[in-house]
Amino acid sequence: MEEAGTGFKKKTFVVWLLVVAVVLTLYLTNQDRIDVDWIRGVVHDNRVLIVPFYLLLLSLLGLTFIPSTPFAIAGVFLFDPTFAYLLNLVGIITSSTIVYHFAGFLGLREAFENRYPEKVARVRSALDRKELPIIVGWSFFPVVPTDLIIYVASTLKIPLWKCLLGVLIGEGALNAFYIFSVNAAL
Repeated sequence: MEEAGTGFKKKTFVVWLLVVAVVLTLYLTNQDRIDVDWIRGVVHDNRVLIVPFYLLLLSLLGLTFIPSTPFAIAGVFLFDPTFAYLLNLVGIITSSTIVYHFAGFLGLREAFENRYPEKVARVRSALDRKELPIIVGWSFFPVVPTDLIIYVASTLKIPLWKCLLGVLIGEGALNAFYIFSVNAAL
C-alpha cells in the first residue's frame, strides 16, 4: 500500500508542475490576449468581495490538504505582488491556526496515524529534538504538506506561536519566491 501512496504523490506532484507550467506558458505565449492590468483593475474595483473570498479560500485550504502554491501564483494575476504576498501570509497564518486547533476535532490524528504511522513517529521523534528548525524546513519544502507538521506539532503541544513562526519563515520564503518570480515573468 505504501508503494501506491508514493506513486500517487509523485503523479500528483508531476500534474501540479505541469498545470503551473501550462498556465505560465499560455500566459507568456498569449500576452496580447491576456491583460494582467485589466484583471487587476476588475479585482481592484471589486476588492470588497474578492479579498475576503480569497482569504477565506486560503484559510480553508489547510483542511483539504490542497497545496496553496497555485493560489499564491493566481494571486499575482489578481493583486499587486506585494499585496498578494501579504494576503498569502495571512492565509498561511489562519490556515495553520485552524489546523492546529481543530486537528483533534477533525479526526486528523487518527487519519494520519492509521495511514502513515511510521512517518508520524519519525516526525514526532525529530520534533522532540529540534522543533523550530524542523517546522521551518518542512514548511519550505514544497512537496510535503505543511499541514501535517502543524498537526503533529499540535499533538505534541508545541506552542502555536512557534508553529506559526516556523511556517511563516518557511512558507513565507517559498511564497516570496513563487510570487515575485512569476510577477517578474509577467
